[in-house]
Amino acid sequence: MTIESALHQSHQPTEVIVVDNSSTDETASEVQKRFGDRIRYIPQPNKENAGAYNAGFAAAKGEYIQFVDGDDVLAPNKIAKQLNVFQTKPDADIVYGDVRQFQTGEGPATWDDIMTHPEDDILKEFIAPQAGWTGIGTLGALFRRRALEKVGPWDEDLYIEDLDYWLRAAIAGCRFEHCPGSPMGFMRRHARQKTANHSAMNRGFDAVLEKALAYVSYEPYRSLIVARLAELRYRMAIVRESMDAASALAKLRQARVTSPQRVSALAYALGWVAITIPGGQFLARSQTLGTLRRFLSLVSGFHRSAH
Repeated sequence: MTIESALHQSHQPTEVIVVDNSSTDETASEVQKRFGDRIRYIPQPNKENAGAYNAGFAAAKGEYIQFVDGDDVLAPNKIAKQLNVFQTKPDADIVYGDVRQFQTGEGPATWDDIMTHPEDDILKEFIAPQAGWTGIGTLGALFRRRALEKVGPWDEDLYIEDLDYWLRAAIAGCRFEHCPGSPMGFMRRHARQKTANHSAMNRGFDAVLEKALAYVSYEPYRSLIVARLAELRYRMAIVRESMDAASALAKLRQARVTSPQRVSALAYALGWVAITIPGGQFLARSQTLGTLRRFLSLVSGFHRSAH
């Protein structure tokens, strides 16, 4: 479905490059048998999304670049709609638009689709999105080649490579433009995708923000990053996902060091109690004790979701 959606864009010609991160099924034979010379097939060791994006871009010849993961689907007029924005906005470097989610497995839908819109301060929105997430992702974006050359390779050492790229692109001065209208693509939800691993996502988010502190030096953006990193580390500590008590206390201390203003002495004390007393982890996680958790959140100074 992914390859077909790229091949059948209303805008033609379109160069389609398939990067295979060491598939263990029949991808190698089936892709070439089904699509032949309509696509360029590049096998490589598994380098995750970032490594596939880098390999695909290195092989691409076009002026405009679309990245799409193997479990997602492009809308048939996606490229045409966003090229029209580039034509009307010649200074644009990245054009983004809405994406809708779907699932093929059983179970209830547990997500909200976020509407994208023009942003007055795109860097601030990436750091501290008002809705918890900007809705801007690689599937919904089309890149001008010069933007990718300016920002440089996707970081293959990060779990959340897209947020890192958005931050670097905004810092590099790339101009983002919004493409209104129908969805640019459709993102599949399934149990094996990276975003389903909440512990790994939190650790990945921590790494992205920590990295950002090395290149974001001016205000108010640096302070926003520090505050959000402190909040994230505080929540990781008291929820204790994949952490024993000693590790959680170390993360709590790290949160306090990151921002003593954001993680006050009272917040630190409350966190220590939640980690160390019997049942504290249950209190931090329990949906039935939401009122108590909201009270603790207000007392400790935290009002926004971690992501």
